[in-house]
Amino acid sequence: MASLTNVVVAGGNAAAAVDRVEMLRPAGFAGLAVSNGLDVQSYVGERQPDLVLIEDGFDDVDAFEVARTLKQNEDTSHIPIIMLCDEVSASALADGFDAKVDDMLASDTPDEIVFARLNPLVRLSTMHSEVRRRLDSARKAGIELDIEGVQDVDASNCRVLFVGTESGPVAALVEALQASEFNPVLEPDHFKAGARIANETFDAAVIAVDDDEPLDKALFLCAHIRNNPRLFNVPVLIAARQNSVDAGEAPYAQGASMVVPLTPDIGELSAGLRFLVRRQRLRWNLHGPLTATLQSGTADSLNGLYSEAFSKSHLAHLLKFGVRRRRNLSLAMFSIQTVTGLDADSEDAICLMQQAADWISGLIRVEDMAGRLGTIEICAILPGAAEREALQATNRITGVLQNNEFKLPDGSPLAAPLFLQSGAVAAAQGESADELIDRVRQSLT
Repeated sequence: MASLTNVVVAGGNAAAAVDRVEMLRPAGFAGLAVSNGLDVQSYVGERQPDLVLIEDGFDDVDAFEVARTLKQNEDTSHIPIIMLCDEVSASALADGFDAKVDDMLASDTPDEIVFARLNPLVRLSTMHSEVRRRLDSARKAGIELDIEGVQDVDASNCRVLFVGTESGPVAALVEALQASEFNPVLEPDHFKAGARIANETFDAAVIAVDDDEPLDKALFLCAHIRNNPRLFNVPVLIAARQNSVDAGEAPYAQGASMVVPLTPDIGELSAGLRFLVRRQRLRWNLHGPLTATLQSGTADSLNGLYSEAFSKSHLAHLLKFGVRRRRNLSLAMFSIQTVTGLDADSEDAICLMQQAADWISGLIRVEDMAGRLGTIEICAILPGAAEREALQATNRITGVLQNNEFKLPDGSPLAAPLFLQSGAVAAAQGESADELIDRVRQSLT
């Protein structure tokens, strides 16, 4: 299924807005340019894009007021907004945060960094869409849920892991953060930081890189967090001296959420943290209604999984929606072959399937859905994921399943490693749910 991220580009300079649409096109964005600020609400409300990109310069209204109006309207409040400003000052960031903008960048930011910063917002949009689609599917199963207030997020009282050597600039930054709304926990050692973030609870991580330090350790820690199935959602902000800020998209390629200058003034850093923490907590707010759809009438006998009937029904709903919006959608499957040598209804078989279900449902993204498709088959429906991303996730989960110890009901370990087959495919245009399921079964290896 061909994928396009639909975006409304709003800016007072019509030619610049059109140029921005053209800039976004090679990265898979289908854009519509709007130059009249008062028209933005109607355009966005009617077209329901995945993202809104706002640049300043409207003749008729302030850009922050445009954003505020979108976020206050029930029909458009869920759509992520990124703003491009002439100067990303502390005051501009504060205004953007108050207007509930999701991210802000300078207008002259290099294209590759704009793309990198847009990607998390695309994912946030996918989550919003999946909440609505899954509630639709649950409603057909007789489950009514209300998501009023899900957008109300408090980004205060943040516990932040601060990683950096105890140099003068870093120590000054930590002291300034301690005097602010944040609760920084200092860890000078990058390797120990990796363990701490896995074993403690943090809203975000800040990695400080001073002038005389290489960027390598920061990038290693970023990659470690992103590649850990339990941590890949944690926001990571790199605060770097100018030599590292100029590294371009390299930090983003390794998993950084944001890169800001390392200066004694914490204005940009603290504003960046506020944006990232609010986005993270919104994701968890969205997690609530998603998990609430798993109840009698939609759930499988294995805890944590949706039933085969609901999985197929929801998959068909997503495919129908995807045809209209040209959205990526992939399906992964895990066939637990060890169970084939057992009676499928035996205590041993059920115990193994439940452990596999626990791992799979715990290792997928919040917006993904784990369900039962057959006696030994567990699927993961991955909205917004291209086939390459789905295969990466499938291989990661398969590795975890094959390298963990499974236990039988009496507590004894499984005599041999779990044997399973797995595969993932992307949905094709016009494909039915049954056709997609058949194709992923054929891909199992």
